[in-house]
Parts: sequence; structure tokens; C-alpha cells
Amino acid sequence: MNTRAGRQESARRAHWILFITLFALCACVLRLFLLQIVQGPALAAEGLEVRTSASDITAQRGSITDDTGIVLAESVQTYHIAVNQINIRTYEHDGQIGPAAAASQLAPLLKMDPVELGGLMVGDSTYAYVKKNVDAVTYRKIRAMDIYGIEWESAFERTYPNGSTAGPVIGTINAEGVGASGLEATMDQILQGSAGREAFEIAPNGAIMPGGKHTVVEPVSGGSVRTTLRADLQHGVQEALDARVKAHSADWGAVVITDVKTGRILALADSNSTAPNSATLQPVSAVQYAFEPGSVGKVVTVATALNKGTITPTSEFTVPYSLDDLPGADGPISDLHEHPTERMTATGILAESSNTGTILIGQTVDDADRYDMMLKLGLGAPSGIELAGESSGVVRTPDQWIGRDKWVSMFGQSYSMTAVQEATMMATIGNGGVRMPPRIIDSWQLADGTVHTPDPVQPVQAMSAQSASDLLKMMESTVATDVGTGQTAKIDGYRLALKTGTADIFVDGVPATVSTVAGVLPAEAPQIAVSVVLYNPKVGVISSDSAAPLFAEVASQAVRNLAIAASQEQAELFPLRPGS
Repeated sequence: MNTRAGRQESARRAHWILFITLFALCACVLRLFLLQIVQGPALAAEGLEVRTSASDITAQRGSITDDTGIVLAESVQTYHIAVNQINIRTYEHDGQIGPAAAASQLAPLLKMDPVELGGLMVGDSTYAYVKKNVDAVTYRKIRAMDIYGIEWESAFERTYPNGSTAGPVIGTINAEGVGASGLEATMDQILQGSAGREAFEIAPNGAIMPGGKHTVVEPVSGGSVRTTLRADLQHGVQEALDARVKAHSADWGAVVITDVKTGRILALADSNSTAPNSATLQPVSAVQYAFEPGSVGKVVTVATALNKGTITPTSEFTVPYSLDDLPGADGPISDLHEHPTERMTATGILAESSNTGTILIGQTVDDADRYDMMLKLGLGAPSGIELAGESSGVVRTPDQWIGRDKWVSMFGQSYSMTAVQEATMMATIGNGGVRMPPRIIDSWQLADGTVHTPDPVQPVQAMSAQSASDLLKMMESTVATDVGTGQTAKIDGYRLALKTGTADIFVDGVPATVSTVAGVLPAEAPQIAVSVVLYNPKVGVISSDSAAPLFAEVASQAVRNLAIAASQEQAELFPLRPGS
């Protein structure tokens, strides 16, 4: 009985063992199936990912040039030199081993101290930079050394072949290669391009596996941007501006030169410009800083009256030295220089820059009409120029004027404009009363060779052609007569139409001035408009002593650079006094 029971128990154990064995075998087969067939590709990819080192390939940033193709900013090929701190430990050379051996060879090429360089190679990193932006010649010499543990990657360095020329306008890029200011920022999407991707299969020690998988997605270079600037003119204007800012101890200065017919910016200069530097963001003062134009603003008042037909260039006025009873003025408003009450034409008032005479002209039109003329001339709103941080200036509606605003706004105070807006205003007068919004981008070319241009600007008819023509002729008297305030802006052989301005301002609570001159030339057939601003000069503060001579200097450079022909006929000026 016991023997039979024992045999039965043994059989049951055998059956269970067989069952468990078969179950385990099935489980193994199933697991193998899952690993090899179902999960195999995914696991293989995961394994490869673990063994793969991938990095972006930086796209070459596009260049920025002037209108003639002169390069203002470009990216040049460089290389970042790196070290595998693990692999370098076994490198031997000339009796030395490890970082010291590599450093002794590389230090002269990298112009680094061998001890400092060797220190950078000590550690546990498989990829640590030792020097960035090494030039191509040095890179090739390093590569020829074939130092085990030394690696490299392709990179680009932003350079500025013309130094400070248009530096603030060109702008900067940040450490990540993204535009941070100027055209580098506003045109960043075009300049930047698309990064590529490179991947290597690597060994456990971080070294690239010979014969391992290697994939490359090539980068797409950024597009190149062509500006409207003339580099030679820009450079010369900057030098003249810097000299004047220094001579007159001004806080800053700006010069803008535009093409009257198209609105293209030919020069846009800021004082004390330097070559773009990522550590310093330079303001584009001609676009970002607004100022009261002073007597240049008298042009707006006269333009309004001419356009409304309330005056002609020879309209006569009895002009006192002071107006004492203007409603809301809270005191007298007078001219800069004392004079007896005298009869003057509208042209004489503008040429001699009479405040009281301009108020008499301004009283012939409604406040709303003057405000409307400001807007049509491009004041109080962004010009649309392709630069970031543009100031609109401040132009308040007549119902917001308080105290003396109604009166002083007639001669360029209580509102503000930028140098670009001032140049555009003068260009409008020189273009038959048609305002062309300013532009600084000519075109851009993408990596595929296609060339694109900005959308066409929309012209604005600010005043009639006859009013603009009369105003131009009136402004000639500012330069061409013995009593005009702009005589120091003269250029031999050229007729000029311009207006000077000296505005009283406060800087940090201290009385100061803005000295400015703006106009067009040649007056008989205007081609360029010029705006000159010196902010808070401490020496020679009156515009005829500071801004006007600077106007002559930069305008002289412009006519030479642009090959503008001299005037062939003498001006026929309107009379300044009745019967003269």
C-alpha cells in the first residue's frame, strides 16, 4: 500500500515539474518573441540612442551690406576646440603624457599659457571646450597633429569689416546667435537660417566608433540683407558728427540723409558709434530719441497757411518784438533778438525766424488744421522704418493743449519728433508735398538665390505741389540772404532750402537747448533731405553756430558721394520786406 502511494506521489511531482518546465519554456519563448519581433526595433533604436552623440550644426548667419554690396556684418567660419578629458589621459608626446603632453603642443597655436590650457583638460568630461572661435588656419594645424582626445566643432563668428560704420543700425546678436538689437534683431528671421544636425555612434569612453552609424542633416544658411545705406557716406558723416558733438560738448548727436523721391535712408549716423558688441546695446538715437524741433517747426505752421490759402509767400504782417496779450499764454512771447515793430512778408518771417511773426501766420488757420498738417508730415506716429524701438515723438491733439501750448507749438515747442521724422518732413516738402515713408532695407536674398523686396511704401499727399514749391523758395532765403539764420550752412555751388532751430528744454531739471537744422538740396530740384541734431550742446548752443556748420559738412560729403550736380541758376527769391 505504502509502495503504491509512493509511486503515485512521485508521478504527481513529475507531472508538476513537467508542467512548470513547459510553462517556463513557453514564457521564455514568448519573451524572446516580444524582444526579437515586437520590441526588437524599438530596443535596438533605444540602444543606438544611448550609444549616439548628436549635436546641432550651426547655420551660417547671413551678411548685411550697404546699397553697393560693401559688407557691414558677416559670419566667418571658425572652430571651437574641445577635449575629451578621459581620452586625453592616455595621450603621449615627446616624453610627456596626458594633458601636459597635449597642452605643450597646443598652447603656442592657441596663444594660451600651457599650464592654464593643461588645467582645462583635467576632469571627467567627455567634451569640454578649451577655446572657441579659432580661425581656419589654426584649426587645420591642430587637426594635423592628430592628438587623441582633442576634438572640434564648426562654428561662425560675427565680424564687422567696416568697424563702427553704422554700428548701432547694424546692431548685435546675443550669445545664442539671435539678433538682439538693430537690423540684426528686426531682420533676424531672414539672417538666421536653419540649423542642421549631426549624429555619431560612440564607444563607452565617448570616442567616435570607427565604422559606426553617422548621419548628417545639412544646415541652411541665412539670407543676406542689403540696406539702403551708402557705407562711404555713412562713415564720413559719423566722423563729422563726432567732431561736432565733441566741439560743442553735446550729450549726443544724429544725422539723417534721405532720398527725397523714395524715402531711402542713405546715411543714419549716431554720435560715438562703435563696432557692434554683444556686451553693449547702442541706441539708434536718430530713430529712438525724440526732441523739440524749435524753429524748424515753423515750417509746419507756414505750410498749413500756404496749403489753406490764408497766406502767400509775400503776404505782409506787422511784426512786433513781443506779443503780450495772447490768451492763455500767461506772459509775453518774444523774438530772440529785440527789434522795433516792422513790416515783414511771410518769407521774411521764416528767413529771420521770428516767433511773433510765425504766431501771426498761425492765427490765420485753425488749430485743427495745424494738427492735421503735423500728422500728414509724419509726426506723432512711427515712420515704419525697419528698426526696433522707434519713437513716435509726442504730438498732442489741440484739446490737450494747455497754457502756452497753442502758441509755442507754432514755432516748434510743446511737441517732439525724431531726426528721421524731421528729415522725412523736409523730404516731403522737396517732393512736391508727397511724403514717402522712410526705409532702410533695399532687399534680401535667401539661400536658394531668390531675391525679395519690402512691400512698396504708400505715399501720402501732405500738401499741394504749389504750396510745397512756394515753401521751398521761401526756405531758400534762410540761407541765401544776409538776414537769414542759416547762412553758416551754405555749400558753394548749391542752392539750399532749409530751416534752423534752437529749442529751449530741460535736462535733469537744468535749462538746456536742442540745436537742429533740416532741409533739402539742390533747392531747385531736391534730391536729398538732411536732418542734423545736436542735443544739449554746452558751447555754441545756437543752431547757426553749431548745427548749421555741421549741416554744411555732411551735405557737402553727400553731394560728392552721390555725384549730385551743382546748381546752374541763381535763386529768384521772394521779398523779405514789402516793396523790397
